[in-house]
Amino acid sequence: MLQLLSNAAVPNMQTNRDFDLADLEAFISVCETGSMTEAARRLKLTESAVSHIIRRMEKRLSITLFDRSARPLKPTVLGAQLFNRGQRLLQDATGINQELRAKGRVRHSHLGIGIIETLGTWFAAQLVHELAANARSWTVVTGSNTDLWTRFYARELSTLIVLENDEPRPSASKIPLFRESVVLITPPSLSHLSLRELAESTPFIGAHGDSGFGRLTSAYLSRLRLNAAPAVTFGMLESVVLMVARGFGWALVPSLLLLRDTPERQDIIIRPLEAPSVYRRITLATRQFELGALPELIETSAHQALETQVQKTRSLHPEIFSKLSFRQGHDDFAE
Repeated sequence: MLQLLSNAAVPNMQTNRDFDLADLEAFISVCETGSMTEAARRLKLTESAVSHIIRRMEKRLSITLFDRSARPLKPTVLGAQLFNRGQRLLQDATGINQELRAKGRVRHSHLGIGIIETLGTWFAAQLVHELAANARSWTVVTGSNTDLWTRFYARELSTLIVLENDEPRPSASKIPLFRESVVLITPPSLSHLSLRELAESTPFIGAHGDSGFGRLTSAYLSRLRLNAAPAVTFGMLESVVLMVARGFGWALVPSLLLLRDTPERQDIIIRPLEAPSVYRRITLATRQFELGALPELIETSAHQALETQVQKTRSLHPEIFSKLSFRQGHDDFAE
C-alpha cells in the first residue's frame, strides 16, 4: 500500500489506494501545464477525461487539489504536497519500467543457477563473471539433471543449464544453447582397437546409469548391439577421464568435458565416433516470465563463454580440437 498524504493531515482520507499511476500522471500534467486543456493535449486525452480524473481523485481523497479560481490553475496546499511526492513516485515507476525492459540492467538480490557437472568449472566461472552485475549474490550448483530439476521446482534455483531430453517441464521456458558430439577416449596403448573390439575385450568406464549422460551412452551402445556394461561408473565425468588416462579402460565422453585443460587430457587419445555419431544437447531453462530479459543475457553470455574456450583450445591444442565438435545456434565450431 502506498499512502502519499498522512492521515493526520487529512482525517477523512481512505487507507487504501485512491488512484493509480495513470491518474497521478494526469494530475501532475495539470500541475505542470496549469491547464486541463494542455494536460489533455500532452496525454492525448480529451479535456473532459482529464477533468473527470481530477474530480474522481478529489472525491476519493476527500480534498480539493486545485484552486479553480486561479488562472493558470494552481494546486492547493495538499495538492502541492501530492505533486511533490507524486513526481518522485512517477519517476521511480518510469525508471523501474525502463530497467525491466532494458536487457541486463535489472540487478536481482540473489540468483541461483544449476549447471550440469560437465560445465561446472571453466564454464560456470566464466558465466558468473559475465553476469556478475546482474545479482548482488550468486549460488552456483552442479549436479545431475534430475537433481537440478528437483531443486528448480523447489525454487532453490532460478536458472538451469542442463541436458535436453525433450521431457515436458511445466512452467519452465527453454532456450537451446549448444549441441556437442560424444567422442571415444582411450589410453595410447588401446588406440589401435575399434569401438567394437574395445567393447569385446577391454573394461568400459562410464557415467552412472541413472544420469542423463549414462542413459545416452547406454542407448547408443545398445543401438550398435554392443554388450558393454560399465566395469566401473562415476558420478563425475572428470573421474572417467582420469581412469582412462591411467590405462584402466576406455570411455565415451562429451566434447565439452575435453575443453578443460587438465594434465590427464595429455595422456589420452581422443577419437571421433564413426557413423552413427551421437550428440547431446544443452538447454537453458528458466521460469516463465520471472526474470525479464535476463534469460537472453544468459544465453548470450553462455555462447560467449563457450566460444572463448573453443578458440583457446583451437589455438593451443589444434590436435585435440580437431576431434571435437560443437554447435551453438547455426554456427558450427568444428573444422
